[in-house]
Amino acid sequence: MKNELISMWYRVTFMVTRKGDRCEYTIFTQGNSETGAAVNAAVSICEGRDGLSSPTLQSIRVATYGEADSLNAELDVIAEREAKELEEESDE
Repeated sequence: MKNELISMWYRVTFMVTRKGDRCEYTIFTQGNSETGAAVNAAVSICEGRDGLSSPTLQSIRVATYGEADSLNAELDVIAEREAKELEEESDE
């Protein structure tokens, strides 16, 4: 058996500031550890354009099989659409 890192989906919930009010915000992210996933999620909140700031970690858990399957299916659809767009551009 190989010593490989396994990437999994995590559901991370933060308290964030939005327009001066504190509210709960949940994000799904992939990672090799809970710590890495929490950091990636916090960075994406801070760098995002949603007007969110000051993320404070509330909870983190591994995504359920159903959640992971749904997220992977969405990524597959995006990849297929991007491949189709590239193919159309190369045909022009």
